[in-house]
Amino acid sequence: MTGRRHRRRALIYRLPDGLGPYDVWNFGSGRAYAPSSARLASRRYLTAIAALQDYPGGAESKFPRRAGRSSNRVWLPTLWKPGKRGEGGKSLGLMFLPFVVSKPARQAKSDEHPEALRKRLFAGLRQGRIRRYLASENIAGTRFRAGLPVTDRAMKPELPGEPTAPAWRPDAQLRARIGQQKRITVIAVIDDGIPFAHRNFRDASGKHTRVEFCWLQSALPDRQQTSVLFGREYTRAQIEGYIASHGDDEDELYDAAGSVEDTESLASMLRRHTTHGAHVMDLATGYRPERDAAPAEEIRIIAVQLPNLLTMDTSGIGKDMYLLSALHYIFNRAEMIAEGYAIDRARLVVNFSYGYFGGPHDGRFDIEEAISELVKKRRETVGPTALVLPAGNSFLDRLHASIADSEFTRGEVRLPWRLQPNDRTPNYVEIWFPENFNPTGYKVELLDPMGVKRGRIAFLRAGLAKVISLVDEDGRAIGQMSVDEHRRGLRWRVLIATAPSEPECPDSPAVQSGLWTIAIKRERKAPKLAKESIRCWIQRDTDPASLRSGARQSYFDDGDNALYGVLGAPLEVDTYSALVRRFGSLNGLATSKEAIAVAGYRLASGSSFSLENSAPAAYSCAGIQKSGWPEARVTCSSMSDRSKVLPGTVAAGVRSGTRSVMQGTSMAAPFVARQLAMTFVSASDEDVLAAERENYRSLLHGQEQRHRSLKKDRLGEVLVPPHWQPSIEIQD
Repeated sequence: MTGRRHRRRALIYRLPDGLGPYDVWNFGSGRAYAPSSARLASRRYLTAIAALQDYPGGAESKFPRRAGRSSNRVWLPTLWKPGKRGEGGKSLGLMFLPFVVSKPARQAKSDEHPEALRKRLFAGLRQGRIRRYLASENIAGTRFRAGLPVTDRAMKPELPGEPTAPAWRPDAQLRARIGQQKRITVIAVIDDGIPFAHRNFRDASGKHTRVEFCWLQSALPDRQQTSVLFGREYTRAQIEGYIASHGDDEDELYDAAGSVEDTESLASMLRRHTTHGAHVMDLATGYRPERDAAPAEEIRIIAVQLPNLLTMDTSGIGKDMYLLSALHYIFNRAEMIAEGYAIDRARLVVNFSYGYFGGPHDGRFDIEEAISELVKKRRETVGPTALVLPAGNSFLDRLHASIADSEFTRGEVRLPWRLQPNDRTPNYVEIWFPENFNPTGYKVELLDPMGVKRGRIAFLRAGLAKVISLVDEDGRAIGQMSVDEHRRGLRWRVLIATAPSEPECPDSPAVQSGLWTIAIKRERKAPKLAKESIRCWIQRDTDPASLRSGARQSYFDDGDNALYGVLGAPLEVDTYSALVRRFGSLNGLATSKEAIAVAGYRLASGSSFSLENSAPAAYSCAGIQKSGWPEARVTCSSMSDRSKVLPGTVAAGVRSGTRSVMQGTSMAAPFVARQLAMTFVSASDEDVLAAERENYRSLLHGQEQRHRSLKKDRLGEVLVPPHWQPSIEIQD
């Protein structure tokens, strides 16, 4: 087998203008490997974000003076309009725009290939009403990130353009209940399985909810509702109406509200006992009646439930439009709350307990910059805005590798990559070169477990982005390699994508499981690495138990990497003779200056509560040590495990009165969001403004870590205590 030649040579072609390598894979060789409900090439309503780069060139250089009729319809989700909401035709100056674009009706059921996708996305961007949102009319350098589709049943194609404002009024009795002195603050949660009618989010009487707005992005729409483009929105008055009509029967309540209808063929999260979103939202802003805790009615809630498809595809590569539109929606509704309750410079905390393993980890990934753009604009034009994200849970999973110049032997470095058997989803590795580094003279090769070279891609000259298909012995495509420049003048990236080892469709070609090898080679005259290393990240590929995607995580199987200490416990330090690194595994969405990256700690054994002896949770990710990448740092930490033998935290299940135990930094982040929201209620304008310069870290209360240490690298500047006494929960 080792000596067999390929019957067909791999195809090499340029990366189409405006598309990234993931788009080419999902609409090309990899289109058959997505779940049927997420198969992008055959879906009618495609989500995308447009990322502008203002430089000349290309056929698509300007908006037309008069936009002609197009067979591609384009819709905008609810957009936040800074300042005066874009009145007077003034441009909102956005560099990143989320939108939905449809196929022509005659092509609705046919597969779409990358070049057709490129034309469809540019046609959508050229629509006349789009221009008032963008910072430039020069669209030549626009890059798109196509994402998971909106299902036909969740989409509202009858809307002519943008959604309208909802029929919402403030609670006229709120001030009478909380008093005139308390500052009303907004907390927002973006997650899955949001139980918006839960008792823990109501006032003491149980009649009034603190949830002012809730958007279920994949729920069956109410066709009379025009306030959201897809899914369904619930306002406080509607939620209180359902509570009054159905009392304590929440099964009947959610049925009557139409929030459990399945539009994705994945079953409703709200029919489950436990969801990630219910747990996170309770930790962030829930108040249990059985504890006699007085609900903080001055903290109003906005919630967005993401589609199940985003939870099922743990790689995270298709969620950009949904996440960005969720943030726009939250900012828009927060302004409505501010106007309705007459709040000046309304303060907002957003908790998004999701992660992304890929990306450059320097704060300049497209979706990171899109989020940062909105956060900075809101801080400048409206008021304090905090974004809280988890550090991630892959510290021990061998998903990150670092290749310094000294690692090259005879011009080559070999990185072992283990692909799992019985894997039903694709695998991805991203290889990032240093900033402003010209990799001409470098090449990357991929060898299968038998040592057969399946693909090679070379940096021939600067500015050339290209794609190569990987083929098996029968000439069938089993993967893709690509090289592209992420943002002009920043970093070069090599992406390797492979087919599953056991595809859902038995007729689709499979990749061989086993130990593959990624070889990075360079010519003698190629430039050497300086202070920065080449960084490699494997995308997350795990199987949410409730969705059964069949994913199995690949990993770097470096024989030099020590996994366990002398007592048998997993090692939580790097083996510096190995390429694999635990440090540097930080969530790829949490490296921007506007993000608060929250790690997880576990309490020391014993019944007393003490932060002094807490230790990092073994899985909690950390940033890059001794690096020129200051963004890739943990900001702070909170509890994600009650003790070494009691993993996880205790919080609400989906139905009122139920509980769940969940583990991970996703459960540490909402403790920080909760403390920030409570601090925003009482802190002075001067203190909040001063804290904004360091992203509100100085407003956090807990144990300060003043001296640089391994523990500080893992847990950040401050250890934030949970809002309740952990010893009580241990006894539960």
